[in-house]
Amino acid sequence: MTMPPPEGSESAGSPAIRILIVEDHVPTGQAIAALLHGALGRCAPAGRTMTVATVRDAESALEAVSAAPPDVIVMDISLPGMNGIEATRRLRDIAPAVPVIIHSRSDTDVYRAMAAEAGVRAFVSKQDTANALPVSIRSLLDEADAG
Repeated sequence: MTMPPPEGSESAGSPAIRILIVEDHVPTGQAIAALLHGALGRCAPAGRTMTVATVRDAESALEAVSAAPPDVIVMDISLPGMNGIEATRRLRDIAPAVPVIIHSRSDTDVYRAMAAEAGVRAFVSKQDTANALPVSIRSLLDEADAG
C-alpha cells in the first residue's frame, strides 16, 4: 500500500506527516492507527496533517517505502514471511534516513539488541503501546525537524 497524501492534506510548504505501520494482525494495526490519530493528530506541528497507512507484511512495506518513503515506520517483529528485523535491514538500503520503531510483544534483551544492530531507532513493547509509541514517534519527528 503506497501512501499518497489525502486530498487537501498538504498546506503551503507543510507536507503531511506520513507514518507506515507494518502489522499482520488487522485489529492491532487499526488500533495503532486510531491511537496515533488521537495522540499525534491533535499535536501535529502547525499546518501539518498526519496520514497513517498500514501494510500486513514486510514485502508490502518494502514496496510502499520504495514508492514513497514515510516519515516513520512502526514495525512488528513477527510478520508472515520476512520478519521485522530483516525487513528493517533491507529498509536501510532503500531509505536509510527513515526511522524504524520496532513494536513487538517480543520485548527481550536479545530482540532489542538484534533490532538495534539492524538500525532500529526505538523499540516499544506492545504492553506499553498507548504510553510509549506516541512519545517515540513524536521524538523521532522532532529530531527530523531539528535536523
